[in-house]
Amino acid sequence: MNNVKEVDNNNVYLALEEKKSDEFILKQNKEALILSKNETIQRIARELISIPAALVRLKWQNRREIYPLQVKEEIYGAVIEAIIAQKPELRDKIMGRLEANYQYILSRETATLRLSRKLSDGEYRTSNVTTVALEEEAAAKQAANTK
Repeated sequence: MNNVKEVDNNNVYLALEEKKSDEFILKQNKEALILSKNETIQRIARELISIPAALVRLKWQNRREIYPLQVKEEIYGAVIEAIIAQKPELRDKIMGRLEANYQYILSRETATLRLSRKLSDGEYRTSNVTTVALEEEAAAKQAANTK
């Protein structure tokens, strides 16, 4: 009536083949990323808010991270002011360095903004993501060819 064979040793350890495990994990990660991307697109499409309003909201959401940067900026400003008060001959050198750094940051920010606008207007496309995991049939053919 019961055709089940009894097992003496029940301590059976299963090991997954690494390649199939990696393919499975990559497939799950890919599906999760696609779902996340689609949810983000839907959320943004629902909101349809202006860029300045979005920036204000981001600034408000990240105020805890922004405040320490503002304090740090004020401290640096006070230190620079104290250094210039003690050694006026360094004023031009310090201001020159600050201006150079400011121009560098400004140019990077401008380039990023330009690229973002071109991406949003559809003038540029991000590079396509290549498939990392092999399909099972292709993997089986490759394994058969190597034997």
